[in-house]
Amino acid sequence: MIQVSKNCWYYINGGLTSLNYGNYSKALSQFNKAIKIEPKNIVALFHMGMALYKLQRFESAIECFENVIKMDPKHIDALYYNGCSLEEIGKYESAILLFDKILEIDPNYVDALISKGINLSKLGKHYEAIACFDEVLKASPRNSDALSKKGLVLGRLGKTSEAIFYTNKASEEDNKNSILIFDKGDKLSKQGKHQEALKLYSKSLELDPSNVKALVAKGMTLDIGGVSNKEISAYLDKALGINPKSIEALLNKGFIFDRRGFYQKAIEYFNKVLEIEPNNIRATYSKGVALFSLKKYDDALEYCTKAITLDPSHLKAICSMVWLLEHMKKYEEALQYCNRAIELDQNNLYALSYKGKLLYELQKYPESLEFYNAVLKLDPTNHRAFYHKNNILAKLSKKNSKLAFIKKLRI
Repeated sequence: MIQVSKNCWYYINGGLTSLNYGNYSKALSQFNKAIKIEPKNIVALFHMGMALYKLQRFESAIECFENVIKMDPKHIDALYYNGCSLEEIGKYESAILLFDKILEIDPNYVDALISKGINLSKLGKHYEAIACFDEVLKASPRNSDALSKKGLVLGRLGKTSEAIFYTNKASEEDNKNSILIFDKGDKLSKQGKHQEALKLYSKSLELDPSNVKALVAKGMTLDIGGVSNKEISAYLDKALGINPKSIEALLNKGFIFDRRGFYQKAIEYFNKVLEIEPNNIRATYSKGVALFSLKKYDDALEYCTKAITLDPSHLKAICSMVWLLEHMKKYEEALQYCNRAIELDQNNLYALSYKGKLLYELQKYPESLEFYNAVLKLDPTNHRAFYHKNNILAKLSKKNSKLAFIKKLRI
């Protein structure tokens, strides 16, 4: 077994992953371990501060950020979040001093200027606060944060109509920006960059908490990160509360119930999808798989067959039929569908692996070995393929030894 050297960066990387997926307590534990190894590691200290900030342990966060600033007085992110932490505990004047320091280093740091304005308003200096927001809006007239905060402060001044105007304008910009940011996150997700995508989905939802696509995408990205079903479902349920006909939210609720073994509940969600889109292929074959788990074999075959009829080149529908037939021990039939999948995608690991399994069940060991080798060529770390390959080699070795023994007896 390969031994992993648990140095400081091992824990930092683990902490960053937990932080990105919103598991702040776990992240804090990882950064603590990193700091025990390297007490002055600036990356570990800063992100430990961020984990504490997210956990609303602001005084402890301030301590971390101040340690970072001692080592690097121009660490803008540490200065900024130190200021935000001071704001949270009501130390507005101290927070303003930090935001001013940031603006000396980088006069274009918009978040610092907006935060300075917020803190000025909390000190009752509303017109000075508005001057900060106006400075941002002069350079960026569509900055939704500045528009929103200006509306808030105008409301405090009793200027209701102006406050409503700026608040509505901020909301319009948030909706537009939320969609654009979601689209960027979606592209990253398709490239397998899930942690980066998650940050953008979170930002998209900060701007527009009712962005259904971002809610679903964040939920399913958290699923990839191993977050609990309860947390994932919270995002999907919120999406369905906004749009009860969201196909992606309904499908993914079904997938979660299926994975947890609540097959009837999963079918209810797949049925909801099929009421909206009767020819939805994913809902059709997924219902088939759930029906199989309820031992309704004929119905399961019917739905998986229907999915393939709707789109004969749909790989997941075909692979679902392979899974179904293999579990019904109909190996020859399953093999036919497996071949169809491989014709469509010669590098499809699922189909190649399953063909190896089917050939093994049919006792065609040399042919089975060929396909497990193909899997390992594409994915050298595929443990399941390694296991089956070794099993086949053992069988072939035993068979060859037996044949050699019989041959000796005949001489």
